[in-house]
Amino acid sequence: MRYTVREITWGSAARLGCGVGWLVALPPALCLAALAVQILLGANRALENVQPLTISLLGQNLARIDLLENLRLRDTAQTVAGLIANTTTTFILLVLLLVVTGGLLLTIIALLFAAGYNLLGLAGWGLTIELEEAHPPKHSPHSP
Repeated sequence: MRYTVREITWGSAARLGCGVGWLVALPPALCLAALAVQILLGANRALENVQPLTISLLGQNLARIDLLENLRLRDTAQTVAGLIANTTTTFILLVLLLVVTGGLLLTIIALLFAAGYNLLGLAGWGLTIELEEAHPPKHSPHSP
């Protein structure tokens, strides 16, 4: 018997994308979240080391230059410090965000694939499957 798959339903494509998408997105999400936390830790250390510069001449302070204020990085430094204050929560939130994003992207890809396949199926170029009836297994002499 030969069957031709003419259409992939939107619901089955969406279920596939959602069901498999999170699983496919999980390993890269874990790696990217760990990398992001490491980058945040490095940025926090770098921003903490930026100290205001004081220009003095003959014991008199002429000017004080606060690089974080002048470059408008003070708010960024506070945000990074807040994210680093609880790295576990930051890591988990990043993983969840990346898994959801990856799952949505895979769902969109599955829906686009279904749309493309359905166009091919309408043109008669759908997948043809040849099926053969399975023979029942022979009973062994020890089975009832």
